[in-house]
Amino acid sequence: MAALRFCGGWRQRRRFRSFSPRRIDCYGIVKFSLLSSVVFLAAGCGTFSSHPPSQASFTTSGPYSLHQREGMSSTLQTNECKWQLVVPDHPAVEEWVNRFTSEKHQSFQVQLDRAQQYVQPAQEIFLEKGLPGELVFVALVESGFMPKARSHASAVGMWQFIASTGKRFGLEQNEWLDERCHPFKAARAAADYLSFLYDRFGSWPLALAGYNAGENAVQAALNETGSKTFWELRDNGVLPAETREYVPKVLAAVKISRNPALYGFQFFPEHYAPRHETVSVPGGMKLEWLCKEAGISETALLAYNPELSKVCTPPGCTSYELSVPLGKRQMVLAALAEGPPKEEPSRPAAVSRRQNPVGTRVLVKPGDTLTSLAKKYGCPVTALAEMNGLGPRQPLKAGGSIRVPVGDGLKVASSPGGKDNSQGAAKSSGGKKGEKAVEKTAQPSRYQVQKGDSLKTVAARFKIPVERLCSINGLDKTQKLTPGKVLNVCSGNQFAACSIKRKKN
Repeated sequence: MAALRFCGGWRQRRRFRSFSPRRIDCYGIVKFSLLSSVVFLAAGCGTFSSHPPSQASFTTSGPYSLHQREGMSSTLQTNECKWQLVVPDHPAVEEWVNRFTSEKHQSFQVQLDRAQQYVQPAQEIFLEKGLPGELVFVALVESGFMPKARSHASAVGMWQFIASTGKRFGLEQNEWLDERCHPFKAARAAADYLSFLYDRFGSWPLALAGYNAGENAVQAALNETGSKTFWELRDNGVLPAETREYVPKVLAAVKISRNPALYGFQFFPEHYAPRHETVSVPGGMKLEWLCKEAGISETALLAYNPELSKVCTPPGCTSYELSVPLGKRQMVLAALAEGPPKEEPSRPAAVSRRQNPVGTRVLVKPGDTLTSLAKKYGCPVTALAEMNGLGPRQPLKAGGSIRVPVGDGLKVASSPGGKDNSQGAAKSSGGKKGEKAVEKTAQPSRYQVQKGDSLKTVAARFKIPVERLCSINGLDKTQKLTPGKVLNVCSGNQFAACSIKRKKN
């Protein structure tokens, strides 16, 4: 009996005993012996078509009115097994299919493009829980597959959880992170919630209505009207207008996803390729430090971890699963092997074996030497050797990593012995001897322009006025920066050296 209930709505079957005997349903199982019932159930329920029944399945004449025939369609839907989602031939669904393929065609395509990187992993979560994988398109209607989406009702994330429902299904929310924004943790919570709603109502349209309006609102509407299906509730007008349209929208999105080319869309979820990988990092770790050490863009790291509310991993946890760009995992592990500094240095001009210098790690390739890497990254061999605690002629092991004085394109000047002589040079007299001393001991740092940089953002990054940045680089305030361009970036006592160098150039 429990098995029959799992196949869905067995009590309603009794209303349709006179329905076409050619349609296979779970109620027909009772005609067999108990043993054959179990065998047929295992094989038969799994072979139901996941596509909507054709219009030919319902006659256009007979004792039923149009409204009653639509009710039959939705009732039959509730009798499918839990892991199947049937899209009925209902005018409301067709209306949204037409709207998505006409007036909303462009925005729907954009949402499908965005869905490409989320659909397959999310479907695996739903399928693991015995639910229809196509329910992932709830996220398309909820947020357009945007992890940081926020509604007027303070629902957050791709799956649009309000705070209380998110906590109810295990999504952590505090000042450090909001797991409602994590695409796949929230997908797991959404699958749990939808599974709960189906178990309560025995129908996917009613479950979807509960996801939008809340299960209590749907139950109250059913109690008030005595209705049995979502479509009856929709016709009675007792549900909120948003919910009355929400369910057909989700079902329309599912219908389009089954054959996107038929509706003029391009969507190839089977071409999914992961763009990131995870690595366990300590709690309370500053992302700025990790980005410098592993050569990762901070913008990219935050995009891969939208659940983080601050630029560090949540303190107090022993480890945190951080998503990093594909191919960067080993670099992160190499950086973590030395361990993050207790306090991040401001940006030292000198390089010392005793301190963690500003820079980043690069992978040593076959044939690399200290001399070739020093030439490539524009620093003395002795400085590079000191930075890594190596001898100037010590060979490098291919496949390992080495620190170079570059942090997001920043080249750090160093002097023999690791001493910072720029301060003394800046105090020298203004004559030629003074100029030579300054130029010799304090060279300007350099920054390679990244995509999205502007004079204002670069100046703010290095805490110098925009006017100074323009002056030492011969730029106009209104000039746009080209990615790849190298800027002289000086602050404090280095400014005199930058100015002298620019005059000579």
